[in-house]
Amino acid sequence: MHGNGNRRGALIHPTAIISPEAQVADTCEIGPFCIIAGNVSLGPNCRLKTGVIIGTEPMDKKYQGENTAVDVGADNIFFEYVTVHRATGEGESTIIGDRNYIMSYVHIAHNCRLGSDCVLTCGVLLGGHCEVGDGANIGGATGVHQHCRLGTLSMIGAHSYVNLDIPPFVLASGNPCRVFGLNLVGLKRAGFSEEKIGILKEAWRLLYRARLPLNLALRRIESELLPGPAETEIRQLLDFCGSSRRGVELRTVQGGRL
Repeated sequence: MHGNGNRRGALIHPTAIISPEAQVADTCEIGPFCIIAGNVSLGPNCRLKTGVIIGTEPMDKKYQGENTAVDVGADNIFFEYVTVHRATGEGESTIIGDRNYIMSYVHIAHNCRLGSDCVLTCGVLLGGHCEVGDGANIGGATGVHQHCRLGTLSMIGAHSYVNLDIPPFVLASGNPCRVFGLNLVGLKRAGFSEEKIGILKEAWRLLYRARLPLNLALRRIESELLPGPAETEIRQLLDFCGSSRRGVELRTVQGGRL
């Protein structure tokens, strides 16, 4: 189905191609030469710039034509030539939350889960099954290996290669990626108090500077920092690290800062 100006109230450029299966909210804007293929749901106020492609077949040799989807929340903006593939596995979805800012030439592969309020800068490549937490910021031309997770409010520097899980609230950069401190600017912008930031600094010290095995560092964090004013954030950190399948990125930059 070709776009013809609007569909159910959405503003759709005449050159866009929209699948009959797609559900496009009334307040969406679909730009020139966009393709919405297959079972795609776009929430309210999403804006797609020129050449965005959402819902095409996943680049996965296991895919056998099963019924899969892409679910996109509200208030997302996709800049030029972003690609988002549908999932692999019957009934599975590639999921994007709300208010994400996804810049040109980003690729979001099959079965990825992107939270809300994230920034993906130009040329970011997410492999299949990646998970990106709320408020994460990924620098330009960064590649993320399949099945990796980026924690809430983490920030990844440009031109990085991520092949292990990056915990919440940290800064990381490099090829291979290294952790070098807390994302202090991100935490302050998110409204974290100085008290909470101080507690997260102590958690970071135990995880990255105390030279402890991961399991012992997590026990120390739990015993020394819980309960407390940052209980929600500390439990989030513990749960993230404790549930890692690929492994947590524990390598640091020499002289890394808080």
